[in-house]
Amino acid sequence: MNVLGYLLVPVLVVAIAASVMWARNRQPTSLQSGVDSFRREMDALSPDADPLNRRRPDTGGDVAGGPPRRPRNEPARPESARPEQEG
Repeated sequence: MNVLGYLLVPVLVVAIAASVMWARNRQPTSLQSGVDSFRREMDALSPDADPLNRRRPDTGGDVAGGPPRRPRNEPARPESARPEQEG
């Protein structure tokens, strides 16, 4: 009976955990949830949901969160850091 307890307890724990996860993550099946889902899809397809209208303001940095870009009219490095040309 002792060996059966070692097998039965983990099986029960896994079954209870699986039941809880299933109950929390299942899709609702009511009529209202279907209407809400349809409304979300229609809102996503509407012309007001155009991604061009939802652009973020320019922060001056890279899109991926990298360092800020230098302005185009600024030299890459100061004149004193450039090697002198002989000639």
